[in-house]
Amino acid sequence: MADTFLSFSTTGTGTVYTVPTADAGATPPTPPTTALVRSIRLSNQSGGAVATTVTAMDYSNSSLEIELYKDSLSDGSESEILTQPIALEQQDAIKLTGAGVKILISLMQIT
Repeated sequence: MADTFLSFSTTGTGTVYTVPTADAGATPPTPPTTALVRSIRLSNQSGGAVATTVTAMDYSNSSLEIELYKDSLSDGSESEILTQPIALEQQDAIKLTGAGVKILISLMQIT
């Protein structure tokens, strides 16, 4: 088993991170992966308040999306939305909705 610490960031709406799917036929092979998300930090420097939603998609449960954060993020504000780490399995994802909002995700991938 290998542990890799990673950070992912983006601005705006879309999928920020998806847990890799195992693929033994790939070069190099992709092993089964679990991700432990330690931190999800939001920042709004867009010039106005932005309606912001962060969701975790549980792929193994018919792509069920669970809201982790839903609020108006005021201009100049930052927010840490996790109080405890969360575990994600293969193909689970973190998504952001909020034009101009920046997101930083810190996690550990376990393969």
